[in-house]
Amino acid sequence: MGNYEHLNGTKAIERMKAIVDHQRICMLVTDPTHYPPNGRPMAVSEVDDQGAFWFLALRTSEKFDDIAKDPRVTLHISNPSDQEFLTIHGRCEVLNDAARKQELWSVFAKAWVPDGVDDPDLRLLKVTPTDGYYWDTKDGKVAAAIKIAFAMVTGKVGDDGGVEGPLKV
Repeated sequence: MGNYEHLNGTKAIERMKAIVDHQRICMLVTDPTHYPPNGRPMAVSEVDDQGAFWFLALRTSEKFDDIAKDPRVTLHISNPSDQEFLTIHGRCEVLNDAARKQELWSVFAKAWVPDGVDDPDLRLLKVTPTDGYYWDTKDGKVAAAIKIAFAMVTGKVGDDGGVEGPLKV
């Protein structure tokens, strides 16, 4: 067992942002009721100040069907060079906000959306975390693991050493 650090609120959001700053590519896993669930690499456009993960994506992909059936998703981020790993469980919503798409647009996005930010199929995916875990395995061992709780939960300490409780931002 490693040492556990329980983060919530601003500290949890800062930690998630730091990990994403080091590694923007994650695996977005959808369709949790189906085994195996569907996973695909996605680039995180931003983690906002409330802790939501934002993505740009074309609505013609299979992930949109999965999200329409069940908005629960999981994000896995692996940054082996810095020995950081993050798993986020959350709810995904599909948005079509032109101003927000413009804010998040980047040269990197052009590789996936060749018609640009004005492509009529371009949508925003916003993943609002319900909980998550972070592992820092510097020197080949677990130095810290945290559970980040964002949902309405009991406030009890879990068997895995995680803390369950509402997020206080």
